[in-house]
Amino acid sequence: MLVIRRKEGESILVGEDVEIQVLEITPSRVKLSISAPPQVLILRKEVQQAQLQNLAAARQVTPETIAGLVSRLRHHTISQEK
Repeated sequence: MLVIRRKEGESILVGEDVEIQVLEITPSRVKLSISAPPQVLILRKEVQQAQLQNLAAARQVTPETIAGLVSRLRHHTISQEK
């Protein structure tokens, strides 16, 4: 892992196409600006982790689970219509 210290207004380059600039530093946050080509995916790590957790949960769903949920929803809908 590379650790670099930067002040507000300073930048680092990642390869030839990505620039990360420090816009603002407060006691609890650092605001960054990232300039990159459109084909470069830029994603907050916590968003990626949530996506991976959602995919893992979705893979655990069985056809039987879905059939049971559909049955319960149909029963609930029919009982509300009466």
